[in-house]
Amino acid sequence: MKTKALAKQYCHDFIPYIWYGIIVSVVYILFGLLSVVDGQPPIEYQFKENFFVSPYIITIVTMIGISFNYRRFKLAMQSGVSRKTFWKAKMFFIAKATLIVNVVNVIISFINMKIGPSETYLYYQAYGKAFSNVFVQSISMFITDYVVLLFIFVAMNTFGTMTSLMNKIGKSIFYSIGVVCYMFVTNLLTQYSSQRLISRFYAHINGDAIFNFIFSIDAKVPRPYALIGFMIILTIIAALFNLLFTKLEQVKR
Repeated sequence: MKTKALAKQYCHDFIPYIWYGIIVSVVYILFGLLSVVDGQPPIEYQFKENFFVSPYIITIVTMIGISFNYRRFKLAMQSGVSRKTFWKAKMFFIAKATLIVNVVNVIISFINMKIGPSETYLYYQAYGKAFSNVFVQSISMFITDYVVLLFIFVAMNTFGTMTSLMNKIGKSIFYSIGVVCYMFVTNLLTQYSSQRLISRFYAHINGDAIFNFIFSIDAKVPRPYALIGFMIILTIIAALFNLLFTKLEQVKR
Protein backbone atom coordinates (compact mmCIF):
# COMPACT_ATOMS: atom_id res chain seq x y z
CA MET A 1 0.00 0.00 0.00
CA LYS A 2 2.82 2.38 0.87
CA THR A 3 4.46 1.61 -2.48
CA LYS A 4 1.38 2.70 -4.45
CA ALA A 5 0.83 5.73 -2.20
CA LEU A 6 4.42 6.89 -2.71
CA ALA A 7 4.22 6.31 -6.47
CA LYS A 8 1.01 8.35 -6.59
CA GLN A 9 2.64 11.21 -4.68
CA TYR A 10 5.69 11.08 -6.93
CA CYS A 11 3.43 11.30 -10.00
CA HIS A 12 1.61 14.28 -8.49
CA ASP A 13 4.94 16.04 -7.93
CA PHE A 14 6.08 15.15 -11.45
CA ILE A 15 3.11 16.61 -13.39
CA PRO A 16 4.51 20.21 -13.33
CA TYR A 17 7.49 19.03 -15.42
CA ILE A 18 5.10 18.07 -18.22
CA TRP A 19 3.67 21.60 -18.11
CA TYR A 20 7.21 22.99 -18.09
CA GLY A 21 7.94 20.94 -21.21
CA ILE A 22 4.80 22.22 -22.94
CA ILE A 23 5.65 25.82 -21.99
CA VAL A 24 9.21 25.45 -23.30
CA SER A 25 7.81 23.97 -26.53
CA VAL A 26 5.42 26.91 -26.97
CA VAL A 27 8.23 29.40 -26.32
CA TYR A 28 10.42 27.56 -28.84
CA ILE A 29 7.67 27.70 -31.47
CA LEU A 30 7.06 31.41 -30.83
CA PHE A 31 10.76 32.25 -31.09
CA GLY A 32 10.86 30.33 -34.36
CA LEU A 33 7.94 32.31 -35.73
CA LEU A 34 9.50 35.60 -34.61
CA SER A 35 12.68 34.68 -36.48
CA VAL A 36 10.79 34.75 -39.78
CA VAL A 37 11.86 37.83 -41.73
CA ASP A 38 10.00 39.05 -44.85
CA GLY A 39 8.13 35.78 -45.08
CA GLN A 40 11.32 33.71 -45.45
CA PRO A 41 10.95 30.92 -44.59
CA PRO A 42 7.13 30.89 -44.80
CA ILE A 43 5.46 31.11 -41.38
CA GLU A 44 3.48 27.92 -42.00
CA TYR A 45 6.67 26.00 -42.84
CA GLN A 46 8.50 27.40 -39.80
CA PHE A 47 5.57 26.49 -37.53
CA LYS A 48 5.54 22.90 -38.80
CA GLU A 49 9.30 22.59 -38.35
CA ASN A 50 9.16 23.86 -34.74
CA PHE A 51 5.98 21.95 -33.85
CA PHE A 52 7.64 18.72 -34.96
CA VAL A 53 10.30 19.16 -32.24
CA SER A 54 7.73 19.63 -29.43
CA PRO A 55 7.54 15.97 -28.28
CA TYR A 56 11.34 15.83 -28.02
CA ILE A 57 11.44 19.04 -25.97
CA ILE A 58 8.79 17.68 -23.60
CA THR A 59 10.75 14.42 -23.29
CA ILE A 60 14.01 16.23 -22.46
CA VAL A 61 12.37 18.44 -19.80
CA THR A 62 10.57 15.48 -18.18
CA MET A 63 13.82 13.47 -18.28
CA ILE A 64 15.31 16.14 -16.02
CA GLY A 65 12.35 15.82 -13.65
CA ILE A 66 12.67 12.02 -13.61
CA SER A 67 16.35 12.18 -12.64
CA PHE A 68 15.79 14.11 -9.39
CA ASN A 69 15.65 11.69 -6.46
CA TYR A 70 16.50 13.57 -3.26
CA ARG A 71 12.94 14.73 -2.40
CA ARG A 72 11.52 11.32 -3.28
CA PHE A 73 14.07 9.59 -1.08
CA LYS A 74 13.40 12.03 1.77
CA LEU A 75 9.64 11.41 1.51
CA ALA A 76 10.20 7.65 1.51
CA MET A 77 12.40 7.79 4.62
CA GLN A 78 9.85 10.00 6.38
CA SER A 79 7.20 7.39 5.54
CA GLY A 80 9.31 4.73 7.22
CA VAL A 81 9.72 2.46 4.19
CA SER A 82 12.72 0.35 3.27
CA ARG A 83 15.04 1.17 0.38
CA LYS A 84 13.66 -1.76 -1.60
CA THR A 85 10.11 -0.43 -1.14
CA PHE A 86 11.37 3.00 -2.19
CA TRP A 87 12.83 1.41 -5.33
CA LYS A 88 9.52 -0.31 -6.11
CA ALA A 89 7.71 3.01 -5.66
CA LYS A 90 10.16 4.66 -8.06
CA MET A 91 9.58 1.97 -10.69
CA PHE A 92 5.78 2.28 -10.36
CA PHE A 93 6.11 6.05 -10.58
CA ILE A 94 8.37 5.89 -13.66
CA ALA A 95 5.96 3.49 -15.39
CA LYS A 96 3.04 5.88 -14.74
CA ALA A 97 5.03 9.00 -15.63
CA THR A 98 6.14 7.36 -18.88
CA LEU A 99 2.53 6.57 -19.74
CA ILE A 100 1.43 10.17 -19.13
CA VAL A 101 4.31 11.68 -21.13
CA ASN A 102 3.81 9.16 -23.92
CA VAL A 103 0.11 10.02 -24.21
CA VAL A 104 0.97 13.73 -24.47
CA ASN A 105 3.70 13.07 -27.03
CA VAL A 106 1.53 10.78 -29.15
CA ILE A 107 -1.32 13.31 -29.21
CA ILE A 108 1.10 16.03 -30.34
CA SER A 109 2.63 13.66 -32.89
CA PHE A 110 -0.81 12.84 -34.35
CA ILE A 111 -1.49 16.56 -34.67
CA ASN A 112 1.91 16.94 -36.32
CA MET A 113 1.07 14.19 -38.82
CA LYS A 114 -2.23 15.94 -39.60
CA ILE A 115 -0.47 19.17 -40.55
CA GLY A 116 2.51 17.49 -42.20
CA PRO A 117 3.64 14.16 -43.67
CA SER A 118 3.57 11.14 -41.34
CA GLU A 119 7.19 10.39 -42.31
CA THR A 120 8.31 13.23 -40.05
CA TYR A 121 7.51 10.96 -37.09
CA LEU A 122 10.36 8.57 -36.30
CA TYR A 123 8.11 5.54 -35.88
CA TYR A 124 6.63 6.00 -39.33
CA GLN A 125 10.09 6.44 -40.84
CA ALA A 126 11.04 2.98 -39.60
CA TYR A 127 7.74 1.10 -39.36
CA GLY A 128 5.28 3.08 -41.47
CA LYS A 129 4.22 -0.07 -43.35
CA ALA A 130 4.26 -2.46 -40.40
CA PHE A 131 0.48 -2.90 -40.31
CA SER A 132 -2.18 -2.06 -42.88
CA ASN A 133 -4.87 -1.58 -40.21
CA VAL A 134 -4.73 2.00 -38.87
CA PHE A 135 -5.91 1.00 -35.38
CA VAL A 136 -3.32 -1.79 -35.05
CA GLN A 137 -0.63 0.55 -36.40
CA SER A 138 -1.55 3.18 -33.81
CA ILE A 139 -1.43 0.62 -30.98
CA SER A 140 1.95 -0.61 -32.22
CA MET A 141 3.25 2.95 -32.37
CA PHE A 142 2.04 3.68 -28.83
CA ILE A 143 3.58 0.51 -27.37
CA THR A 144 6.89 1.04 -29.18
CA ASP A 145 7.12 4.66 -28.05
CA TYR A 146 6.20 3.68 -24.49
CA VAL A 147 8.84 0.96 -24.20
CA VAL A 148 11.60 3.18 -25.63
CA LEU A 149 10.60 6.08 -23.39
CA LEU A 150 10.38 3.77 -20.37
CA PHE A 151 13.99 2.70 -20.88
CA ILE A 152 15.12 6.34 -21.23
CA PHE A 153 13.31 7.35 -18.03
CA VAL A 154 14.59 4.37 -16.01
CA ALA A 155 18.13 5.05 -17.26
CA MET A 156 17.87 8.75 -16.35
CA ASN A 157 16.53 7.95 -12.88
CA THR A 158 19.34 5.43 -12.43
CA PHE A 159 21.85 8.11 -13.38
CA GLY A 160 20.24 10.50 -10.88
CA THR A 161 20.29 7.80 -8.19
CA MET A 162 23.98 7.16 -8.82
CA THR A 163 24.97 10.84 -8.66
CA SER A 164 22.85 11.37 -5.52
CA LEU A 165 25.24 9.02 -3.70
CA MET A 166 28.05 11.52 -4.18
CA ASN A 167 28.80 14.65 -2.19
CA LYS A 168 29.40 18.00 -3.90
CA ILE A 169 33.10 17.32 -4.44
CA GLY A 170 32.36 13.88 -5.83
CA LYS A 171 29.75 15.26 -8.21
CA SER A 172 32.14 17.98 -9.39
CA ILE A 173 34.84 15.39 -10.09
CA PHE A 174 32.34 13.05 -11.77
CA TYR A 175 30.93 15.71 -14.09
CA SER A 176 34.42 17.04 -14.84
CA ILE A 177 35.56 13.55 -15.84
CA GLY A 178 32.43 13.24 -17.96
CA VAL A 179 33.20 16.48 -19.82
CA VAL A 180 36.83 15.44 -20.36
CA CYS A 181 35.77 12.01 -21.63
CA TYR A 182 33.24 13.61 -23.98
CA MET A 183 35.86 15.98 -25.39
CA PHE A 184 38.37 13.12 -25.70
CA VAL A 185 35.90 10.84 -27.52
CA THR A 186 34.66 13.57 -29.90
CA ASN A 187 38.26 14.50 -30.71
CA LEU A 188 39.12 10.82 -31.18
CA LEU A 189 36.27 10.37 -33.63
CA THR A 190 37.69 13.10 -35.87
CA GLN A 191 40.94 11.15 -36.29
CA TYR A 192 41.11 9.00 -39.40
CA SER A 193 42.99 6.21 -37.60
CA SER A 194 40.25 6.05 -34.93
CA GLN A 195 37.50 5.99 -37.54
CA ARG A 196 39.27 3.16 -39.32
CA LEU A 197 39.64 1.22 -36.06
CA ILE A 198 35.95 1.69 -35.23
CA SER A 199 34.97 0.58 -38.74
CA ARG A 200 37.05 -2.58 -38.38
CA PHE A 201 35.53 -3.34 -34.95
CA TYR A 202 32.02 -2.71 -36.33
CA ALA A 203 32.69 -5.11 -39.20
CA HIS A 204 34.28 -7.66 -36.84
CA ILE A 205 31.17 -7.85 -34.63
CA ASN A 206 28.96 -7.82 -37.74
CA GLY A 207 27.31 -4.57 -36.66
CA ASP A 208 25.07 -4.41 -39.73
CA ALA A 209 23.48 -7.74 -38.84
CA ILE A 210 22.89 -6.62 -35.25
CA PHE A 211 21.22 -3.37 -36.28
CA ASN A 212 19.22 -5.13 -38.98
CA PHE A 213 17.91 -7.57 -36.38
CA ILE A 214 17.04 -4.94 -33.76
CA PHE A 215 15.42 -2.46 -36.15
CA SER A 216 14.25 -4.97 -38.81
CA ILE A 217 15.92 -2.81 -41.44
CA ASP A 218 16.18 -5.43 -44.18
CA ALA A 219 12.85 -7.06 -43.46
CA LYS A 220 10.28 -7.02 -46.25
CA VAL A 221 7.75 -5.51 -43.82
CA PRO A 222 9.70 -4.00 -40.86
CA ARG A 223 7.94 -4.48 -37.53
CA PRO A 224 9.10 -3.28 -34.10
CA TYR A 225 9.00 -6.64 -32.27
CA ALA A 226 12.78 -6.99 -31.92
CA LEU A 227 13.18 -3.34 -30.90
CA ILE A 228 10.50 -3.71 -28.21
CA GLY A 229 12.16 -6.86 -26.84
CA PHE A 230 15.61 -5.24 -26.88
CA MET A 231 14.32 -2.15 -25.03
CA ILE A 232 12.60 -4.33 -22.40
CA ILE A 233 15.89 -6.15 -21.74
CA LEU A 234 17.78 -2.84 -21.43
CA THR A 235 15.06 -1.49 -19.11
CA ILE A 236 15.38 -4.52 -16.82
CA ILE A 237 19.16 -4.11 -16.69
CA ALA A 238 18.82 -0.38 -15.91
CA ALA A 239 16.21 -1.14 -13.21
CA LEU A 240 18.56 -3.66 -11.55
CA PHE A 241 21.36 -1.08 -11.50
CA ASN A 242 18.83 1.36 -10.05
CA LEU A 243 18.09 -1.11 -7.24
CA LEU A 244 21.82 -1.53 -6.60
CA PHE A 245 22.41 2.23 -6.33
CA THR A 246 19.26 2.70 -4.22
CA LYS A 247 20.54 0.21 -1.63
CA LEU A 248 23.93 1.95 -1.33
CA GLU A 249 24.53 4.48 1.41
CA GLN A 250 25.07 8.11 0.47
CA VAL A 251 28.51 9.62 0.91
CA LYS A 252 28.54 11.99 3.89
CA ARG A 253 28.36 15.64 2.92
